[in-house]
Amino acid sequence: MKNIMAVGLILTVLILLFGVFYFLPEVHETSKIYEEMGEYNTFSSCEQMKEFINESEEYYGYYGGGMRSMGAVEALGTPVPMAGEIAEQSFAKGFAETDSGTPDYSETNIQVEGVDEADIVKTDGNYIYVLSGQKLSIIDAYPAGDAEIIYTIEFKDIPQELFINKDKLVVFGQSSYRYEPVPLMEEEIAIGGYKGYYSHSPRTFIMVYDVTDRNDPELVRNVTLDGNYYDSRMIGDYVYIIANKNAHRNDPIIPRIYADGEERSACNCGEVGYFSIPDSSYMFTTILSVDTQDDKKEVTSDVYLMGYTQNLYVSQNNIYITSVKRMDYRKYQERMVEEVIKKLVPFDVAVKIDNIMDSDKQFYEKWGEIEEIMQDYFNRMTMEEKERLTKEGEKEMEEFEKKIAKEMEKTIIHKISIDKSSIKYETKGEVPGYTLNQFSMDEHNGYFRVATTTGNWRSENYNHLYVLDSDLEIVGKVEDLAKGERIKSARFIGDRCYMVTFVQIDPLFVIDLSDPENPTVLGELKVSGYSSYLHPYDEDHLIGIGKETEEGKWGPIEIGVKLALFDVSDVSDPKQMSKYIIGGGWASTPVMYDHKAFLFDRDKDLLVIPAQVSGRTLGFYTTWQGAYVFDLTLEDGFELKGTINHEETKEEYEGEDYYYRYRSSYSNYVKRSLYIDDVLYTISNNLVKMNELEDLEEINKIDISQ
Repeated sequence: MKNIMAVGLILTVLILLFGVFYFLPEVHETSKIYEEMGEYNTFSSCEQMKEFINESEEYYGYYGGGMRSMGAVEALGTPVPMAGEIAEQSFAKGFAETDSGTPDYSETNIQVEGVDEADIVKTDGNYIYVLSGQKLSIIDAYPAGDAEIIYTIEFKDIPQELFINKDKLVVFGQSSYRYEPVPLMEEEIAIGGYKGYYSHSPRTFIMVYDVTDRNDPELVRNVTLDGNYYDSRMIGDYVYIIANKNAHRNDPIIPRIYADGEERSACNCGEVGYFSIPDSSYMFTTILSVDTQDDKKEVTSDVYLMGYTQNLYVSQNNIYITSVKRMDYRKYQERMVEEVIKKLVPFDVAVKIDNIMDSDKQFYEKWGEIEEIMQDYFNRMTMEEKERLTKEGEKEMEEFEKKIAKEMEKTIIHKISIDKSSIKYETKGEVPGYTLNQFSMDEHNGYFRVATTTGNWRSENYNHLYVLDSDLEIVGKVEDLAKGERIKSARFIGDRCYMVTFVQIDPLFVIDLSDPENPTVLGELKVSGYSSYLHPYDEDHLIGIGKETEEGKWGPIEIGVKLALFDVSDVSDPKQMSKYIIGGGWASTPVMYDHKAFLFDRDKDLLVIPAQVSGRTLGFYTTWQGAYVFDLTLEDGFELKGTINHEETKEEYEGEDYYYRYRSSYSNYVKRSLYIDDVLYTISNNLVKMNELEDLEEINKIDISQ
């Protein structure tokens, strides 16, 4: 048995070395330009940009870029409609008079004060603006008893999010796919008489409406940008839009802007920023600035060639865009030989391995010879030597994997300053691991803080927190938290970071960041389940939304949506004050991945989240979806006030022991909630319902599906 174990260790090491390598293509000489991460540069010409992309993708051994498909040249002669072009405008009867005073109302749940985030629903306290399908409805919402739709805009393309800023309504969306030419490579053959492929290329549209008269909005700005809409933010009167576009290897076409009927490039080749970081499929990332209040002011933009945008964080002065850089597996293998294999073998065997590695042979030939050397060495060992090798090998591999994990995958952080229409690239930095989402990042007092996880299928997970200065240089860190677990949520609040990791239980870490160069773990709380979203109740208390779990035969089993209230006033001893469980194992809430679905107001003791509960009742599969409405106080914790759902039909089954079965439709799923004065509004694709906050009695409802 021990002999088999020893053989297994050696073969495992060889498989990791030889097997991983075997399927990788040869390294090109061009890889030398990527040995160090270069500084920010701009291209001198379009030809240089094309060569850079080609060399990078050859370095990876295959071609990246977007999907390519055959098309007809004549198709290019057909005018492409402006993305987001209005198909039809319909009007509702009546005229809404706005009260001189605006009632108290809730706003979109955002991460950074003063940095608004676009959403599918917005309100200004008198009107509600709702996107549903390819339609935008303007609802005269206050008072609730008289609420009605006063204007509807229908789009040919897909509106995705919106902002309301004073009397300007901004709508973002994604166009249908169009075709653009991508010339053939020399070795390719023209098919069907046409020398050209055509790539599906989407566009992002930005439409600005003057809604001074909500009954008759006027389209005052129509801007279209090549690429997929990624995200946006609004600071003051300015909206910043981020879009990604494939940089085709064969002929990278710089993103174009179509502003109010005029077409222009977002930049020229000499203005595209880039970095010597190899990637299998480069993207053009465009940042566009639009003044929402001045319709005549020209939009400004900046374009960067980088990997696909992973996550985005925006402060009032800076945009931080992250992408991932991965270590080439050959470098990984070479490091393993140097730091593991050679430590396990005697000097004469190590010399033979060095000679092989220094040769000009193909990589697979080198590993074949190394395998033979290792097998010969193994066959000459005694049983005791094999047992010793097993123990030493396990220890060396564990240490190696822990160390190399911080280099295998790194998050590249790009810092771009913004000031109204000014967009300027500042600097970049990198940290080990990958980020979960935007809440894994934060800017505070000139420092950038980021929480990451390292590890993959062959190594243990570890979690880390890094503090970077204004130049994005690491100045402080806490590393190797919660071995074997991954970050489920993080939240930075002032000089603290709250981090939740999970594999079997939910450790909530409280980390002190008051000294940026010496972050310190102050306390840790272990409870069942985990929180996927953390929200501040006040300075000393947190709300967590996630899943409850219990131990099963094969590991943790999720048993429902968990709402938790944490007391972190004593940072060395955080406590769970209250919890509430919704549904069973199939219960879910969009708040776990979409913070904009979360509504909380401490002054009103109000917490509202949409949730779905599924299961079987007397043999029937049933689903219920709606909004859970809670009173939340420090004294009493979570107290369910009631639920609201938008399901209008239900089927009754005869027999005294049968229940009603709800036929839930996704269009009736509650997605958002807000309040105006003392009325709670819940919104789905089909309905807007209005209920009294006090007792949830229904006041009114509006069908927005027509």
